[in-house]
Amino acid sequence: MVERLSPTEHLVRASMAVRGVRPSLDELQAVDEDPGALKGLVQGWLAGEAFGDTVEDWHAELYLLRDDTNYQLPVVGLLADRGLDQADVYRSTTEAPLRLVREVVLQDRPYTEILTADYTVADRIVADVYGLPFDEGGPQWQPTHWVDGRPRAGLLSDSQLWRRHTSNAANYHRGRANFVSRTWLCEDLGDRDVFVEGGVDVSDPDAVAEAVSTREACVACHDALDPLAAYFWGFKEQIQRNAVLQAYDLGCEWDWSLGEPPLGAYRPEHWCYPLKFWDVAEADGWADHHLHPPAFFGDPGIDLVDLGQQVTADPRFATCTARTFAGWLTQRDRDELPEDWIAGLAEGLVASGWSARQLVEAVVLSDAFATRRVIAGDEPSPFAVGLQTLRPEQASRTLRDLTGFRFLADQDLPGCEADGNDCWGPVDLLDSDLYGFRAMMGGVDAYTVTHPTHTPTPTGLLALRTVARQAAGHVVDTDLAAPVAERHLLLRVEAEDRDEALVRAQIVDLMARIEGELRPDAADVDALEALWRSGAARAGGPSEGWKLVITALLQDPRMELY
Repeated sequence: MVERLSPTEHLVRASMAVRGVRPSLDELQAVDEDPGALKGLVQGWLAGEAFGDTVEDWHAELYLLRDDTNYQLPVVGLLADRGLDQADVYRSTTEAPLRLVREVVLQDRPYTEILTADYTVADRIVADVYGLPFDEGGPQWQPTHWVDGRPRAGLLSDSQLWRRHTSNAANYHRGRANFVSRTWLCEDLGDRDVFVEGGVDVSDPDAVAEAVSTREACVACHDALDPLAAYFWGFKEQIQRNAVLQAYDLGCEWDWSLGEPPLGAYRPEHWCYPLKFWDVAEADGWADHHLHPPAFFGDPGIDLVDLGQQVTADPRFATCTARTFAGWLTQRDRDELPEDWIAGLAEGLVASGWSARQLVEAVVLSDAFATRRVIAGDEPSPFAVGLQTLRPEQASRTLRDLTGFRFLADQDLPGCEADGNDCWGPVDLLDSDLYGFRAMMGGVDAYTVTHPTHTPTPTGLLALRTVARQAAGHVVDTDLAAPVAERHLLLRVEAEDRDEALVRAQIVDLMARIEGELRPDAADVDALEALWRSGAARAGGPSEGWKLVITALLQDPRMELY
């Protein structure tokens, strides 16, 4: 049997999963009075921008796109003319593929469109980087189209996605092919056990090419992998920061007096903005290297448009999408979720016309999602989600929502303006690995840490303690200096109030707003009141007491675990 969450505890978990913030007092009271109100609240959240932010979070983790520790495209050429810095370019280029997914999900269009759309989404920076049409009078992010002759197939056509997932040397786009299979079909071809008698000299491209076409153990994998990889010929293997800087040093033109340019089609003008990341003349390169023609697990195709249709028509796409969504929302490994639960979610997804919003609703309103723990018994143990751990992105949004505080720091070194303007300016330390604590708090950095941690860790607790202190100081100072209508947390007291009944009433409100506790134990209120009085006795007076109380609540296990 299982121990279920109370209706308000279920509300807290659902709000954190869908929006990354705690529920409001009004929402808590509504569900406390009528548990059936939760469904309507969830449906409302699924049409909101906060849910769009969450959609971007989990797809960034899935696609390993937020990689600020890696070298970013430099701020030169068109970008330098616009007065941008490194943070501007990083945020725009990294978020562009995620914005496409966000648009599809928030507008409740079929989720298959992420791999079949004939458009992409860009802001001015992305349009400059990749040469996309852009309406200066339109919104910041807007639909646009690739105009370099590439097949248009949603994310499969996206330069930024394949610039992140490179194809090196004689890999011939196999890594990209496996990314497709692993990400959208939940089948990692690279995980297959292969034993090649006598081994293969992987440093010799000719030996590798011979092995994958003649060795039985190799052929078994490469007959599926290589035809899938053939769809990606036309994309460059990679475009890195230093290559762009060198191209601008050459004036974006090759000096033909030096002979043929290196790497054939990789000319300096290709590495200047707008980047020429796709070349239609290279689209049949698989034939030049005597590799398999494009095909999807035995089903022949021509280009990425075919691939998008083949992937989304494969039954594994629905099942994998259900696994991916449920895994992220429940903080479980997607491959370890129960087959019967996933099958039901996948059937519901297809029946809804591929509505990602319906899928999220089905997960967060499920019995499994609303369980605290399994209680041992004679019957087989049911699946239960169990306690969830605060993610770094959730910590950033929750603290901003509760206190108005962002954990910003500017750690640029002198001279960062030179050589491509590597200045970042103020960075949210809970949403950064280059300067901050994202991986320390359980997130991923997309290169060295590629899987999140869903248990409290010493580094995560230390980071939370640090930000809790600063957030508490910020909200007390700003709240007590502002009209009540503009405050975040301190809605009952003024700077010099010491009345016991007023103090206790404010503490009860804080426990509800921060922890979701509408009926806290009297002993907990007593302890917080004693903490407030110890602070109020200091030079800072009552304000110091409220800073101590809010710091303690922001570090409470009910904030870290929900």
